[in-house]
Amino acid sequence: MTKSAPRKVPPVVVIFGDEPHQKSVALARTLDRLLPPEADRQLAVTTYDASQSEEQGGPTFAGVMDDLATLPFLTERRIVVVREADRFVSAYREKLERYLAAPSATGTLVLECRSFPKTTRLYKACVAAGGQIEECRKLTGRALADFVMQEAQARGKRLDPGAAARLCDLVGQDLGQLAGEVEKLSLYVGQRPVITAQDVAELVGQTREEKIFRVMDCAGLGRVSEALTLWHQVLATDPDAVYKALGGIAFVIRRWIEAQQLRADGASVAEIAPRMMMWGRQRELETLLRRLPLGRLTELLAAIGELDSQAKSGRRSIETGVEELLLRVAAP
Repeated sequence: MTKSAPRKVPPVVVIFGDEPHQKSVALARTLDRLLPPEADRQLAVTTYDASQSEEQGGPTFAGVMDDLATLPFLTERRIVVVREADRFVSAYREKLERYLAAPSATGTLVLECRSFPKTTRLYKACVAAGGQIEECRKLTGRALADFVMQEAQARGKRLDPGAAARLCDLVGQDLGQLAGEVEKLSLYVGQRPVITAQDVAELVGQTREEKIFRVMDCAGLGRVSEALTLWHQVLATDPDAVYKALGGIAFVIRRWIEAQQLRADGASVAEIAPRMMMWGRQRELETLLRRLPLGRLTELLAAIGELDSQAKSGRRSIETGVEELLLRVAAP
């Protein structure tokens, strides 16, 4: 999240970007900063939904201006929030520029939208007026894992990078959902100060695909006994796994092939790891790439196709075929 330097009480606040959780947090923080705790927000804050037309109750420019000009009651400032404001900004861009040349002394306009380009005159007018502009963009890679660790720290817990990466693997990029899972994990561990990867596995759970990924990671690292044990656990706990296993294994091998190609193009392991969803696991990736050169991975991918063909014709079972495949992957 990037911020411009605001003055103490900005006449306008723009919160924009494609990450809804960050925008929600930024809006709440803005209201907390502009209004004292004792302020009655029902009196001090007016909120419009600009995704609705004026006929549906959406904001008019005149109505927003009237609210900003109205003297606040029992507080020093009046806040007018326009949510989903892209269409509102487009319709009234020039009028907003003129307003910001002489904004209300007691009102703050908050615009929440998806886009707010720096090249526009309105952006420059906001900066010139002493406004605050915050961008909230989707997080990826290390920044996503850092967000999860910061959420844990805010709750008095420590989440190591490996556990954070696993949580991101399981949940995805939705920051609101990730924050919710961290909250549940914090309650789950109770008085313990550390949230471990095992806690993540037990509480958040794993998809069938994630279980297959763990099996393949162990095999690729040469831990054949662990890989076979995990494979038998998958079969025992998930009756449908056998029908989906080959697709998951093929996906992992294609991902490793991509990693080898990136390495051949000059990328470092540290650069490749986030693309492989292996945050904080560079050493494991280094071992995988060393043990499984491109030619060997291509042969393994062909073997999966052959196993699939044999299983469909009834000449071989997937269960034993996968075991043999894991032995080949784990071989020195």
